[in-house]
Amino acid sequence: MDERLILAHVAGGVVFGVEVMIGWAFLLQAATATASVPPPDSDIVVVARNVAGAKRALDACIARQCPPNEEIKTALVYATRQFLAGDYASSRQTLLKTRHRTAKFGAKYPIEVSDLHRALNSLANLDGRPDSARLSALDAADALKAGLSPDDPLILLQRLDTAGQFAREGRIVAARQILDDVASKAHKKGYYGVEAQALFRGATLYAALANASPDYRDTAKLWRNRIAKRTEPEFAEYRDALGLLDVKIAALNAKPHELARIIAEAKPVVGDETVLLSEPQVYFSDTESQVEGYGAGNTAPEWADVAFWVRPDGSVADVTVVGRSKSPPGSWLAKKVKAVAGRRYAPLKRPSNDPGLYRVERYSMVHSLGTSTGSHIPIRSARGQLETTDVTLAHQAPSAS
Repeated sequence: MDERLILAHVAGGVVFGVEVMIGWAFLLQAATATASVPPPDSDIVVVARNVAGAKRALDACIARQCPPNEEIKTALVYATRQFLAGDYASSRQTLLKTRHRTAKFGAKYPIEVSDLHRALNSLANLDGRPDSARLSALDAADALKAGLSPDDPLILLQRLDTAGQFAREGRIVAARQILDDVASKAHKKGYYGVEAQALFRGATLYAALANASPDYRDTAKLWRNRIAKRTEPEFAEYRDALGLLDVKIAALNAKPHELARIIAEAKPVVGDETVLLSEPQVYFSDTESQVEGYGAGNTAPEWADVAFWVRPDGSVADVTVVGRSKSPPGSWLAKKVKAVAGRRYAPLKRPSNDPGLYRVERYSMVHSLGTSTGSHIPIRSARGQLETTDVTLAHQAPSAS
């Protein structure tokens, strides 16, 4: 897989930690491909590999005034390596500088410029800048609109990421309006795969809300039925996904002795995807998620990369911390690792004697940037929230034990 796509695709692949879960925690990855990401060519192994070399490549590209699409690709490689090395602020600055030079070329290079904005959306969220993240999500759609035909399905798919950004901020009405609009326009154009994805995201969002509050149960049922009654081939995998969504909701409400049976009866997932059904809730005390002296900068973020195997029966094994920030993660890490070990995924349809699927997730304690009462000076919240990013592509799977 092209290395630049780790950041360009992370918004679609991010699995939010339970601490900030609102709608996208359960999204069947075997759905329609995200807008600007082409099929992978080959796997990569890059854990902060040759950051200096990537910088030299970008500097050389800029010095010879390389085409905007080439600079964007080179900048995404460099920013990805900075991110994996834990330098979130510098990674974002790398892309902001490239955006300044290349954003005006959206009409000529809509895919590449959109990728750049998508990566900035991801990094802004991980740097605690929700306002910037929202603007980048909108900019990604605008770039596609500038260079593609108005009815191109990629534009509609990108708008689903914008809906996801609104949902993570708790702006449910705005997210719903986008999902409804995308579904309606996709239906009129015959883009049934896009329509199905929009409806499934809405069903997922309201299922999560309904689990938290009975007031949303009728709405959740309506969104679910919008998929269940459809017979087009493009809706088949989403109808199957509804079954897993039902299992997830049942697992959330199940008593401990019922959980194993509920998960064992779930339909196995085919391919190399995993569907998280259950994770023990993690509660952090004020002291566990606080940091002293956080100003507008974010030069020392707390993060950890945690690897594990998802076994064919959906259980988790061999949970290992394979990387961590220079600023030692607080006691939140031990709690999160314990919760990961207690996860249950949908069973996997794998060959006999297959060890399962290897996964690596990065957990970042994010402190949102805002202003204090009576002041315009930006400061970071003392209390953080845990974000989860899938970085499996950056790690080589070891031999299963």
